[in-house]
Amino acid sequence: MDINVNVMDLDADIKWIRKELKEVKDPTLIEAFKNLLQYRKKVSDVPYEISDEHKAVLDERLEYHKANPDELLDWEGVKSKW
Repeated sequence: MDINVNVMDLDADIKWIRKELKEVKDPTLIEAFKNLLQYRKKVSDVPYEISDEHKAVLDERLEYHKANPDELLDWEGVKSKW
């Protein structure tokens, strides 16, 4: 995936959002958008850490995958199994 395409899409989306926000007159919608942005800020300020136990499980699974690359299931295989 080309990161430049994503950046261009993001820039276009931001431009569109700014244009739309200039036209919004509904205080409820503005309040909802404000709350969403405040929540995003609060959540993004909290550092996320993976415990040592979870890291060990991930490392174990990665090593198993490297040792057994043919034992993978694609999405169709997962769906048919369940």
